[in-house]
Amino acid sequence: MRNRFPSSRPAGQRATISDVAAAAGVSKATVSKFLGGNKNYYIASETRERIAKAIEDLQFAPNAIAQGLSNRRTDTIGVIVASITNPFYPELIAGVEEALGGSEYTLLLGSTDEQPAKEAALVRSMLQRRVDGLIMAAVTMDDAEVSRLVDTDVDVVLASRGLDTTLADTVVIDNLTGARQAVEHLLGHGHRRIAHLAGPADVVPFRYRIEGYREAMADAGLDGDERLVASGNPAEAMTALLTLPDPPTAVFVANDRMAIEVLEFCAGRGIEVPQELAVVGFDNVWVGRLSGVGLTSVDSKARAVGRKAAEVLAGRIRARHADTVQLPAPPERTVLQPELVIRRSCGCVAGEKDDDAPDRSFF
Repeated sequence: MRNRFPSSRPAGQRATISDVAAAAGVSKATVSKFLGGNKNYYIASETRERIAKAIEDLQFAPNAIAQGLSNRRTDTIGVIVASITNPFYPELIAGVEEALGGSEYTLLLGSTDEQPAKEAALVRSMLQRRVDGLIMAAVTMDDAEVSRLVDTDVDVVLASRGLDTTLADTVVIDNLTGARQAVEHLLGHGHRRIAHLAGPADVVPFRYRIEGYREAMADAGLDGDERLVASGNPAEAMTALLTLPDPPTAVFVANDRMAIEVLEFCAGRGIEVPQELAVVGFDNVWVGRLSGVGLTSVDSKARAVGRKAAEVLAGRIRARHADTVQLPAPPERTVLQPELVIRRSCGCVAGEKDDDAPDRSFF
């Protein structure tokens, strides 16, 4: 069909809002209001039809960022995780995708590699891109830094890694209960020398996990031997633990990434799991579900956390941009309950299912 609105633009050059305005016989401001969907700006139906026709004929593609500048929305959500190589985080991202699938939002993803400086740079970059909201699954920032972030013109949800105080909407697993489940299960197997391979002390979930370990051991009358608590490189930590005069017969590991390294350490040194050393992890990532691995682990519900975080954030964004002006609701803390998934690494050989195949459908 012949273009009713011929343009003097060079071939291959994108149409601009000025081209649309000239073709429709209206001002650029009117086209901007039409594109922004401003409900308070009346545009006659005949004028709307002319603008729509000009957009179609000129194959005009509005710049999403430019639209966001006019209506204060860019329909983008930033997701910042600690490490994309840790199988926990792709599952969390998959949950975000499930919740937002079919919506208007585009995700911007960043991985901090557990580096505070890189995390801060990613936050600045996403704020410069005017994201409508942030899902933070890599919180190395302290309370004051998170508070300043919340005070910006962007909605924030902390996912998986919360803070001691609820400064922003937070979705986490009950880490203390999950740790107790792991240790109590090992106690049920008759173990009394149970070690804990801890995560970084400056990360709140790991603090709750070590607290749960200590509570369970104390309840069993086995507290007090801090030699059984180790951290840092898993191979070095396990070497130190297993060379104690009275070494542990079981270990509760703060996350599955380290637990897999413990299993590799044992395999490399001929230590039979679970006969010589029982192992329980935390997160229930897909690698641990492989039949050749069979890692007993606390399910930290990564996908459920991602889904809930995305739902909470989308609700906040809708409320912020609603037609009616209202005070924002105070931040809420959602705590999901963990579940111990039993396989063979703890000694429950019968608990492992042959069909417990990994789910790699992260995206």
